[in-house]
Amino acid sequence: MDSSLYFGKVSHHRKSPKIHNLEYKVFMAHLFLDELPMVFKNRLFWAVNRPNLCSFQRSDYHRPEINSLDEAIRETMSEQLSEDIKGRISILTHLRTFGYCFNPVTFYYLWSDDLTTPLVVMTEITNTPWGERYVKCFRWAESEKNSRSAHEFRKEFHVSPFIGMDVEYDWRFQTPKEKNHIDMFLRQNGKLFFSAHLHLKQRIINSGNLAWALLRFPFMTIKVTAAIYWNALLLRLKGCPFYSHPEQSNVKHD
Repeated sequence: MDSSLYFGKVSHHRKSPKIHNLEYKVFMAHLFLDELPMVFKNRLFWAVNRPNLCSFQRSDYHRPEINSLDEAIRETMSEQLSEDIKGRISILTHLRTFGYCFNPVTFYYLWSDDLTTPLVVMTEITNTPWGERYVKCFRWAESEKNSRSAHEFRKEFHVSPFIGMDVEYDWRFQTPKEKNHIDMFLRQNGKLFFSAHLHLKQRIINSGNLAWALLRFPFMTIKVTAAIYWNALLLRLKGCPFYSHPEQSNVKHD
C-alpha cells in the first residue's frame, strides 16, 4: 500500500505590521485515491464514507457534487493546465474527526508511473468563516539544483482578514516521501512579511500509528479551527489591520 500517515507541525511567522508567531503539531493522511476502498478496511475506529471516530468523507473535498473525487480532480487539472491528465492521484489532508472536518488547505498530487515524483500538485484552500474554496494547479517544476517545485503568483483569493489582496505568493513543495516540507512566503512590494510552513515525517499505516494518531490528536480538525480563531483574536488585540472580504466591501447598501 502506498498510502501513509504524516506527523509534524505547522508554523506561521508574521514580521509586520506586528510580529506574531504560532506553531502547533498535526497529523495528516496521505491517501492514494485508488486505495480508498481498502486503506481503513477492518480498522475499528477508521472508515471511508461512513461515520466513525476518524473518517475520510467524499463530501469534505473538491467538487462534492461529482461522485468520484478522482474524476473531479482530473477535470479541474485538465481545465487549468489544458492537458490530458493521466496517472495515480493522492491527497494530503486532515480527516474528519468526531464528525467535524475543516481543512485550511488540502493538497492533491498527480504522480508519475513509478511514483518517484509528482507531475502536478493542486492546492485547495478553504477560508473561514466564509467557507469558500479556491483551487490552483501547478505543473511540478523541480530543478536540478533544488529538489523542490517553486511557484510564484499574485494573490487571487481572500483567505485571512489580516492579510490584504496586494500580495505576491511564493509556494515551495517537496516531493512527499519520508519527509514532506511545504513552505509559503508572502511578499508585499518585494518585502517578505509572512511565511507559513508545514513540516512532516512519514509513518506507515498500521495499528500502532493509527492508534497514536487518535490518542495524540483526538480532535485534530477542531484544534485547527480553534487555532485559527484564537490567533485571529491575538492579531486583533495587537492592532493588526483588518481587511474585509473584497466582495463584501464592494456591496452597496441603500
